[in-house]
Amino acid sequence: MYFYYVTVYNAHSENYDRMSKQRGIYLHGKSGNILYYSWKGIPCERMIPANVFQSPVVAAHKNTIGLSTTMGGSIRKMLADVIPYPKSVKMQTAVRVALLKWLKSGPVPSQPPAHIPYISGLSFNEAAVLKKCLHVPFTVTITPQSELSVLIPELIPATVFTAPQQTDYIIVKLAVACCNIRTGDALQNYSYNISVPYNAEKIPPQTISLPLQMPADCLTIVTAALEYFTNKSGTASLLSDERFRPCQVIGGVVTVS
Repeated sequence: MYFYYVTVYNAHSENYDRMSKQRGIYLHGKSGNILYYSWKGIPCERMIPANVFQSPVVAAHKNTIGLSTTMGGSIRKMLADVIPYPKSVKMQTAVRVALLKWLKSGPVPSQPPAHIPYISGLSFNEAAVLKKCLHVPFTVTITPQSELSVLIPELIPATVFTAPQQTDYIIVKLAVACCNIRTGDALQNYSYNISVPYNAEKIPPQTISLPLQMPADCLTIVTAALEYFTNKSGTASLLSDERFRPCQVIGGVVTVS
């Protein structure tokens, strides 16, 4: 096999880039630091530099993308019990993109009722909208003990929930997840479920405590999800219609050291 070499100096690398055309036996792939490929139908080879220069802006962007990916994985893992379709690639991408935009905007300390850009209202199922299924607000607050709580107002299920006719009861799932905004690592999570009969009887207001510590440099989000059940012949069945599987961020806290 014969090679015709062309040497090009790369100012951003400690090495010279050597490119050549292949003749005789054609190779494709990588061997050591040599890459064999085709360019405009011409078999070529190229030496891969040991070090590639990246500007500070490019390096920072790359690090932020990696951090958003790690955070997204941590959050999805901690909320696995409430996310209706955890394997959805579309949902995973939406969560990662929202975190990337938030990280690039520069996290600032905030707590309820403050709005967290790109995070507040984030849905884990775009096919369902929480406000269309539940017509009263769930309010996230901070207790005197610096813990999160959710205030559920007085309600009549048949009035405040939109539900299919065959609905027997609804499970309200409240979940909180906390991850480090420097490393993306999962820190803590907690969930609480409430079974609500779907009828016209009034339910008094209640406050649900979410005992979770929120250390410095962390993002803590609170989500609410709904699951609708039928009951035929004493057997409960989850309604699989994705329009009635909402799961959405309803509040959160950002702590920055």
